[in-house]
Amino acid sequence: MKLRPVIFGLAAAMLLGSSVPASADPATALPARLSVSGAHVLDPSGQPIVLKGYNWGHWGTVQPQDPGDHVVAGANSVRIPLRWWGVWKDGVDSRDTTAPGHISPSHLAVLDQMISQASANRLWITLFVDSDYGQGAGGHPDNFWTKPEMKQEFKEVWQFLVRRYKSTPYMGAFEILPEPKPAGVNDDGVRAFYDEMIGVIRGIDRRTPVVVGPNDNYSCSHLEGAYTTVDPKVIYTCNYFIFDKPLNRIGLITDFRSAHDVPVWINQVGVESGDVDAKSKARSVLQAFDDNGIGWAWWTYRLNGTNPDTHGIYYRDPADPNGWILKPGWLALVNGFLAA
Repeated sequence: MKLRPVIFGLAAAMLLGSSVPASADPATALPARLSVSGAHVLDPSGQPIVLKGYNWGHWGTVQPQDPGDHVVAGANSVRIPLRWWGVWKDGVDSRDTTAPGHISPSHLAVLDQMISQASANRLWITLFVDSDYGQGAGGHPDNFWTKPEMKQEFKEVWQFLVRRYKSTPYMGAFEILPEPKPAGVNDDGVRAFYDEMIGVIRGIDRRTPVVVGPNDNYSCSHLEGAYTTVDPKVIYTCNYFIFDKPLNRIGLITDFRSAHDVPVWINQVGVESGDVDAKSKARSVLQAFDDNGIGWAWWTYRLNGTNPDTHGIYYRDPADPNGWILKPGWLALVNGFLAA
């Protein structure tokens, strides 16, 4: 099945210097927020909510129909990226030291658009700021632990974003920095970084939960080292890419959750489509999440590449750079667990 994207313009509210509208009447109360109580994330009515949805992980690939399709399938959340200070193909890096918030105006407009689309469809948004350099990926010598001036810039990025979106409806959580792996920095050092960043965010917004994860590329085996007491509105996360032993990390997650009475949500779960028994493994993991009340975001909805055997519910049509090809079996599989 091939679908061609709809080309659309940015609304006037997304122009440089404007922010996503918070509500029709600025004099009304601030929009409702998620909260944390023990091991549960609560919706604004105080009822437990298990956040489930997709990643819009590949920059600039979201189509106008996507958020509505997620809602129809049963999703209640979406994870949205901003890539900042790193090496990515196709000009994905949004860093611009001369711009407000050190964010390229063109990238900010795209981010505004994604957040507006998700918010309008009542999907709880997890906004994450990725930084290949900052997190120390590949042992990069310049990162947020070795370059204080870059950590300060990153703080200013988050200050800008929190001010911009703190009154946006359905802003679910701020995920500070995914997949840290700075060379020579132990779990305590990574946790100290998150604690400091939580303080930066709480200086502007005390309501919206924050998401933190463990050292070693968000390894579930390092969850214990991520535990913090600096803030009660913390949602913990780790990666769950699916390999030969698909259920080998479920106990790590549930044990950590029980030991500290805190919520754990999986920011990325996925498997390459060409892997042996990929669909069977994916079903077993998503069923285990459902059985244990673990929320998740599938990696990823649209893949900015032409290989059908990697991640993605949609991938690029190699014969048409503006076209998309759907993997219908994978859409049915993941959507089936969204509705559960």
